[in-house]
Amino acid sequence: MKKFLVFFLILIALFYILSEFVGDRIIKGALENNLSNVLDRDINIETLKINYLSGDAEIKGLKIKNKEFEGNLLKLDKAYLKLNTSSIFSNNVEIESVLLDGINLNYYFNIKYTLVTDNVRSLEKTLKNGGSKSTSNKYFNINKLNAKNITLNVISKDLEINKSISLQNLEFENIGNTPNSKNYKTVLRDFAEQTIKTVKKKVLSGNLQNKLKNIDEDKIKEKIKEELNKNKNKLKNKLKKLIK
Repeated sequence: MKKFLVFFLILIALFYILSEFVGDRIIKGALENNLSNVLDRDINIETLKINYLSGDAEIKGLKIKNKEFEGNLLKLDKAYLKLNTSSIFSNNVEIESVLLDGINLNYYFNIKYTLVTDNVRSLEKTLKNGGSKSTSNKYFNINKLNAKNITLNVISKDLEINKSISLQNLEFENIGNTPNSKNYKTVLRDFAEQTIKTVKKKVLSGNLQNKLKNIDEDKIKEKIKEELNKNKNKLKNKLKKLIK
């Protein structure tokens, strides 16, 4: 009986060790992969720790890379989760609560011939049309999600703009991808749209007008000529290939 008890305790200890060290690595890799596929952007998580007994989990240093621009689209300092650990390896992950603490959202933009290109609109398109690599069949629901300490950094090298804005804390309920959840992609799209509106209202309306006043018209004309000459050369090369 004693031998059986010792053997049973050893099995529990081994299971706990494997869960804590091996399980965390597997889940971290799967989470990075699934998020990268859904958002169609490289995602890296510095550390993920899960307490399989209490259902508490902590994520540190989550980064979402930009596609068309340099640097990060978003950096999350910490995330605290309360979840049903037995559901992690099932097709329906049950998450009681999520707290996101310390979000740095970087809004990069450029203006070329009155057209604005930025790193948030492309994310909106991805969320609307779906990531090209998205293949996950996992379902999840978050009963309550809170986000605090959110900073929006507005950056344009061309216009020499670099400004930070503190955003209001956010709170959502019943978010996920189950039939009874508020679609998380819709929530993210709404947040992206609101971000763009905030940038226009608090940054571009004042800063852009000041920058435009100082723009040298001769430099603009010269830049347009350069671009036209480039396009002419490209057209000539295409015509030469057609004639041959």
